[in-house]
Amino acid sequence: MLEFLNAIGPVTVTGLFGIILWRLQAADADRKANRAKSDERMARIEANTAKLADHDLELATLTDIMEKLKEGIDANGEGFKVIMRYMLQRYHAEYMIQGYITSHQLTEFLEAYEIYKAKGGNGTAKGWKEEICALPVRDDLHPGNPYLEMLKNKGEIKWHSQKPKTEKPMNCSDSR
Repeated sequence: MLEFLNAIGPVTVTGLFGIILWRLQAADADRKANRAKSDERMARIEANTAKLADHDLELATLTDIMEKLKEGIDANGEGFKVIMRYMLQRYHAEYMIQGYITSHQLTEFLEAYEIYKAKGGNGTAKGWKEEICALPVRDDLHPGNPYLEMLKNKGEIKWHSQKPKTEKPMNCSDSR
């Protein structure tokens, strides 16, 4: 039996070395494949990092644009508030000169007042609202424009009593 072991010993050792070498080569191939995958992952990470940097730059640009738009909207809101204050002042003067108010005029005034108030309007308009609400509501009268009447009385407007030369009455929607 010893002779048998001596005879197969070199073959066994060679076989074992072959198996070990085969396993080492397989491990080396796995290591290379894992390295390639790792390199590929790293390349994707770097590409994504570059994309994120681009997105950050775009986001910063969009943020700047949004801030400028907000400034513009705020400025427009302030301008709108000034216009609403003027409208309330004009309505107030007109209705106080008139001495009464129709329910339609009251509705228009209150709608304008609520918009002005929502835009952060001050207490001056509140005083105008209180004076307007104290006026008698007269839906039986049909008010004219007191500003035109004042100008007419001062002679600054010449009223044309002639009819237009066209036979057909002019429609406001036709005059563009």
